Amino acid sequence: MAIFEAESWFPLQGKEAEHDAAMKDFLQWVNAHRSLFKEWKSLRYFIKEIAGPNSGRHFIVWEYEDLASFEAYKKRRRDYPGPYAEYKLHDPYHLGVMDHRNMEVEIWYEDHRALWLT
Repeated sequence: MAIFEAESWFPLQGKEAEHDAAMKDFLQWVNAHRSLFKEWKSLRYFIKEIAGPNSGRHFIVWEYEDLASFEAYKKRRRDYPGPYAEYKLHDPYHLGVMDHRNMEVEIWYEDHRALWLT
């Protein structure tokens, strides 16, 4: 059963342009280094609107085949060894453009996928 790691945040006020540039750089970098992320089935980026006080919240959602794939990736990337050191240089989480005070991380499980419209 696929699982989804969903991380959400607001950009730091006054750093919106830098945040947008950092997100674009990050997405381009992971696309260019896809072999480092074999457990990721997909990576998607969203911005929430028409949501009251949560309008403008950004989401990035990683899809994994299952919980074991998620755990294997997290274990291999822990402490950013080898090629993951460069990943950290492109990760907006470490670039001072995200408001860490309101970040949220959730794990979502799929349900009734055979009935999804795709």
